[in-house]
Amino acid sequence: MIIEAIIIGIIIGTIRKGKLSRLEYLKVNLSPLIILALISFVSIIVMNLGLLDFNSSLYNVFLILTYALIIIVLTFNLDKKFMFLPLIGVMMNFICMCVNSFKIPVKSDIILSLYGEEMHSLLLANKIKFFIPAENANLSALGKLFSLSEYYIYDVILSIGDIIIFVGIILVIQELMTDKYLKTRDSITLSRSLYKKKK
Repeated sequence: MIIEAIIIGIIIGTIRKGKLSRLEYLKVNLSPLIILALISFVSIIVMNLGLLDFNSSLYNVFLILTYALIIIVLTFNLDKKFMFLPLIGVMMNFICMCVNSFKIPVKSDIILSLYGEEMHSLLLANKIKFFIPAENANLSALGKLFSLSEYYIYDVILSIGDIIIFVGIILVIQELMTDKYLKTRDSITLSRSLYKKKK
């Protein structure tokens, strides 16, 4: 729901008389790592499509790499207001997966209501790759426990971490749009960098 969060953030920013053009002056620290994270994430999708062996240790490698890159980028951009919220959410999801052998805990009742008895039985038998029942998981409170499928156009199952990320992205976007000094700060930073080079 990242796209939805960005859209809502833009709407709120516009209502608060912010300008989308201000995002052009945003300086993202370690921005190349975002591209690497996307490449790593695409690799995970390729594995999920069955183009590579699910049991391959490559899956865990790319999963850890993706989360690590995202956490690093967010950490180096904590100077942006509210950026700490997406960081907390990502770390909560990552920790939950780490303590559950890189599998995502999901509430079995939600699977039953959305996908039926057969999928529910497979989940309880631990036969669904990458997912385990939250009821038997470590740190189950951080698993996928909330369903918005009744109110949404497609199946959405969220964790507390997902919700924090969602709220965080909204707050970051609308704050950047209403930050009247964003261009000024970046200009000052650029001037200082040029000054140092001249020295």
